[in-house]
Amino acid sequence: MDKVVIIGVFDFVNFHVCKALLDKGIEVKGVQIETEENGDLLVEKRLEIGRNANFSVISIGELTDEHNQKGTMVLSVYDLYMQYQEDFLLSEDIKKPFMNFNNWEKIVILAPSQLVTNENITEAGVIMLNFMKGIKSLANNIQFLYLPTIYGPWQPDTFMFQHSILNEWNGEGTFRGLREEITDALFVEDAVASIIEIVEKNSPGRYLLQSGKNNQWEQCAAFLGIGDHISNQSTKELVDNEINKLSVKSIIPLPDALTKQIEHTHRVYI
Repeated sequence: MDKVVIIGVFDFVNFHVCKALLDKGIEVKGVQIETEENGDLLVEKRLEIGRNANFSVISIGELTDEHNQKGTMVLSVYDLYMQYQEDFLLSEDIKKPFMNFNNWEKIVILAPSQLVTNENITEAGVIMLNFMKGIKSLANNIQFLYLPTIYGPWQPDTFMFQHSILNEWNGEGTFRGLREEITDALFVEDAVASIIEIVEKNSPGRYLLQSGKNNQWEQCAAFLGIGDHISNQSTKELVDNEINKLSVKSIIPLPDALTKQIEHTHRVYI
């Protein structure tokens, strides 16, 4: 990869992907989409990456320009889902960049792992599946990467981990509802390293990222002192046995990774 376009560049997983790519010296064009992100938090994120000469922000409309269509395009359906913004996938704006799909070397879609298990599909799931099916019908140069719960700095408060951290300090308020996968969890830096490796080295296809450990989500919840009221769920069964299952290498121990998230939250949010 020498150039990557990220749609929703300031969203959680996408933001970490962007930072990791910039650290590798790769040019990143970021598309900012409407979010409920607090203005001060967005400023903080811009400060982290905005001074990098390889980073620029473009509009989604500019993706129809030929000079912006070379390289790899990344869209995180996962981030949209976890921020209750899956309706964005119904808009005509998001469909336009995919229409000239032959101009992209590769298209990468990040999606929640629930979409490849036997978990009951919600209305939000139908929207995501229909969008992904439509994109798949247009092009063959697509990688679908399915993610369990991702945690770490900048995790939105729609995840139980971040909500509990904020609630402990400032009484964050009512939790919107449990959307995340609660049978597995990956630290965002480890997940992003694997995502970039897959994009760089693997062929188009479907990939499920896993920790390779039992009850990883529950271990994270126990470290944070939460989760006792969440009913235990058995490991979900895959509905697609042909999907490529990949274990993510864990670099940072779980306690250190969660402590990093806690300290970051205290610095930025409190």
